[in-house]
Amino acid sequence: MMPLENLTIIGERINPGFASSKRLLDSSDLKGIQELAVKQVANGARYLTINVGVRAASDPIFIAGVIQAVQDVVDVPLAFDYPNAAVQEVCLKTYDPAKARDQKPIVNSISELRWEMFDVLDIQPARVVLMASERLEAGVAVPNTTAQDVALTAHRMCERILSNGHGLSADDLIIDVSLCPLATDTEGVVRRAVEAIGLIGADPVLKGVHQIVGLSNLGIMLPKQALDGGPISVRVESAFLTLTMPKGLDTILGTPGREYRMLPEDDFVFRGFREALALEGFDALDRVQQLYRN
Repeated sequence: MMPLENLTIIGERINPGFASSKRLLDSSDLKGIQELAVKQVANGARYLTINVGVRAASDPIFIAGVIQAVQDVVDVPLAFDYPNAAVQEVCLKTYDPAKARDQKPIVNSISELRWEMFDVLDIQPARVVLMASERLEAGVAVPNTTAQDVALTAHRMCERILSNGHGLSADDLIIDVSLCPLATDTEGVVRRAVEAIGLIGADPVLKGVHQIVGLSNLGIMLPKQALDGGPISVRVESAFLTLTMPKGLDTILGTPGREYRMLPEDDFVFRGFREALALEGFDALDRVQQLYRN
């Protein structure tokens, strides 16, 4: 079970990015999807993400059926992981808040490049994930390459939303600063995320706003064990949480049941993780490799 009580997990497993889940979705196995939903909630998920892949756009009846099937067996709210207004419209028209203890669903995600997606909130109230990793500049999409850019984009988006309506409160806003695999991070993306979370968490205008990352991205491509014999990926994820939860991170898209925990300063993986964040380019990758390779 999840020992970090102040961390909200959005269960990520109903997603074709996982081989076992893809088989369920490809075969339209609604019973299997229901079992997966029940398992995630039993392991501590407070929300469940729904992502059926590209089929959502071509087969709206299927994604509606998945939503209905999941809501028949669990009472947690759902998060719809599509940067596509047409798909979100189907999801919100299908979602029944009465089956989720009257809790709002989550629309994931909206950015400055997709502001028109706020129109889907006319269907029913929802919380929203705001992508702060990119911005609109003179009508052109620009990736944010510094923590300051990420934080400024988050500030600008939230201020615009809270000042002009949409019926959203700070509690309805969830900022995603984006993560990449630590094993391939030569550009300091993980360090930027840590720093941006700190800047956003310290911004008085953003008080009450939530912050999220797709935590499972962090440990992709790492081996199972560190040199000290312990598991490595969940400890890398825990290292990230140890650094960022005190700064304002309170939500993750992750796998319920993983043993996320706060790590002590002398933990072998935590120490290596912090040192890797302080390095640049391939020096950072080399320090990560020292966690599992002599």
